Amino acid sequence: MTADWVKIAVLVVSVFLFASVGIEIDRVAFHNVLRLDAESTAVAWQENLMNNSPEIAAIVTGTVPSEKAKQLLGQAVNGGSIFRVRLWNLQQQQLFYTERYPGLAHPQTIVDQCGVQGAQKVFAGQTCTHMKNAAIPGNPEHFACAFLPVYIQGKVAGVMEVYVDEDRHREAFGQAFLICEVIAGITALLAGCIPVYLVYRKMLAHRSAQERAEFLAGHDFLTGVANRTLARERGQAALALALRNQSTVAVLMLDLDHFKHVNDDYGHAAGDELLKKFSQRIHATIREEDMVSRLGGDEFVVLQVGVAQPTGVQALVDRLLAVLKKPYEIKGIQIACESSIGVTVAPGDATEWERLLSCADAALYRAKAAGRRTACYFQKGMEETLRERRRIELDLRKAMEMQAFRLVYQPIICTKGGKIAAFEVLLRWPEGWASCAPKEFIPVAEECGLMPELGAWVLRTACATAAAWKKPVRIAVNLSPVQFRQGEIAVIVHEALKHSGLAPQRLELEITESLWIENTDAVLEQLAQLKKLGVTISLDDFGTGYSSLKYLWKFPFDQVKIDSSFVERSEHDAKAAAIVETIATLGKTLHLSVSAEGVETAAQAHRIRELGCDSAQGYLYSQPLTSDEAELFVQRTDAA
Repeated sequence: MTADWVKIAVLVVSVFLFASVGIEIDRVAFHNVLRLDAESTAVAWQENLMNNSPEIAAIVTGTVPSEKAKQLLGQAVNGGSIFRVRLWNLQQQQLFYTERYPGLAHPQTIVDQCGVQGAQKVFAGQTCTHMKNAAIPGNPEHFACAFLPVYIQGKVAGVMEVYVDEDRHREAFGQAFLICEVIAGITALLAGCIPVYLVYRKMLAHRSAQERAEFLAGHDFLTGVANRTLARERGQAALALALRNQSTVAVLMLDLDHFKHVNDDYGHAAGDELLKKFSQRIHATIREEDMVSRLGGDEFVVLQVGVAQPTGVQALVDRLLAVLKKPYEIKGIQIACESSIGVTVAPGDATEWERLLSCADAALYRAKAAGRRTACYFQKGMEETLRERRRIELDLRKAMEMQAFRLVYQPIICTKGGKIAAFEVLLRWPEGWASCAPKEFIPVAEECGLMPELGAWVLRTACATAAAWKKPVRIAVNLSPVQFRQGEIAVIVHEALKHSGLAPQRLELEITESLWIENTDAVLEQLAQLKKLGVTISLDDFGTGYSSLKYLWKFPFDQVKIDSSFVERSEHDAKAAAIVETIATLGKTLHLSVSAEGVETAAQAHRIRELGCDSAQGYLYSQPLTSDEAELFVQRTDAA
C-alpha cells in the first residue's frame, strides 16, 4: 500500500514539474519572440534610415552631423516604436544620441550593456539585443536595446544603439502566450492526472483485493461466516482463556438433515442458497460474542463462550432447533430441511480444539442415528461408534472399487406344495473381510451416497446370474428408497434386464414402506414406470411403516410381505397371529400374493399356512445360498 502512495506522490510531483517546466519554456519562448521582434524592428528601421540619409553613417567616424541629419534622427525617434538612438565608434565613445523620453541612464560603454562577448559580436558584424524593464514615468515599461553594426564600405565602422518600445507587442504576444501557457498547463495536468487516476484506481482495486483476500483467508466464500481456519484460531484462544479462568466453552456441530436430497431434487444452486439461509439463521440466533463457522459441505460449528454450562448451551440448542425447523423459501419453493445438532462442552469433554470437534461430530452422528431433528450431547464411547462408521464407509468404497461384494440367494417356498416360488437376492460383505452385517453397512451406503451405484450393481449382477440358470426361477431384488431420489430407477432396471436377457416376469422388486415418507407423487410415477416394464412389485416389511393401506389402494402391488417380527410371535401371541391373518385376508381381498418372512420353525410354517400366506422364507427352508448352491437347491426340490 505504501508503494502505491509513493507512486501517486511521484506522479503528482512529476505532473507539477512537467507543468512548471512547460510554463517556464513558454516564458523563455515568449521572451525570445519579443527579443527577435524588437531586433527585427530595429534592423529594418536602421536600414530605412541609412537608405534615406547615408551621411548618418559618417557620424560614427567622427564627422559632425549636419542639421538635416540631426533633424532626421530626431524625427525618427519621435514616432513609432523607436524612442532612443545612440551612435558609437569602435572605441566605444558615444558620438551622438537623441531620445523621445528622457530619464533613462546613459551607460559609458557598449560593454556596460552587452558585456564583453556581446560587444565582440557587434564589432564582428552581428547584432546584440537585450530585453529590459524600467519603471520610469513617461518611459516604456518594457523595451529592447539593440546594438547594430554600422557599415562603411563593407566594414564595421561603428555601432548604432536603438531602443524599441515593446509594451504594445508584449501585450499582444502576452495574450497569445498566456493562452499557450494555459493550454500547456491543462495538457500537462490531464496527461499527468490520467496516470495518477489509473494508479489510484489500481491502488483501490489492490486494496479491495487485499481486503477480500484477507477476509476469505478466514471466512467461507459461499456463506460469509468464519471458515475452518478462523474457527480453529478463535476456538483455541477461547479454550486457552477458559482453562486460565476455570470457565467453560461449548461447541455445537450442526448440519442439514437430508441436504443431499435438496441438491438431487432442486439442483446445487438451490442447495447453495439453502446453505446461505441456514448460516444466516444461525448467525441471527447466537450472541455477538459467539461465533458460527462452516467446516465444509452442510457442516457448521457454533462456538459459545462466557456462559454457564450446561444451561447456556441447552438454551441455545432450544433456540436453534426452533428456528431451523421452519421451512426455507428458495426461488419460490418451500423446502423443509431441519437440522441435527451435536454438543460438547470443554474442558469436561476435551481440552483441545480438534478433539472438541471430534466429540461434537460424534454427538452429531448419534443425533442423526436417533432420528435426526434433534440434539445429542457427547458421551464417552460415541467417538468409537463414529470411527467404526467411517471405517465402514472406507471399506464400502474399497469394496465397490474392487467389486468385492457378494450376492446370496434365499429360497422363497410356496406354502402349498413346497415348490420354489423365487429367490430373494441378498447383499453380503466381502468374504474374508472384518465382519459387517447388511443392517450396518447399507445405512452407511445410503447416507454417504453410494447406494445408487451399489444398488445398480446388485440389479445387474442378480439379473445376469438368474438369466444363466437352467431353470427359469424368479428372483426378488430389494430397492432402497435412495435409488428413487434421482428418478432414474426405471432406466436402471430396464438396462439390467436388457443386458442380461432376463425376462421381466422373472424379476420381482421389493420396496419398503419408508419409501412413502417423502415426494410421494414422484415415487408413484416411478413405480408406474417399473410396472410398465413387466416386473412384479412387492411391498416389503408390511405393517411396520407409514400408512400402508393408503398406498395399497393407490398403487396396484403384486405382493405384500409380512415382517418377520409378526411371524416370530404368531406362534404364541394371539395379537400377532391376528395381524398376520388380517394381512393375509386383506391380500386376498385386493388380489395380492402374501408372503411371510423369518420362518424358522415347523410350527411357524404350519401357522402361517393356516392363516392364508401363499409363500414363506426363512432358515426353516434354507439359509442364503451362493448362485451354484441355489441351482442345486432347485434341482433337489424339483426331484423331491
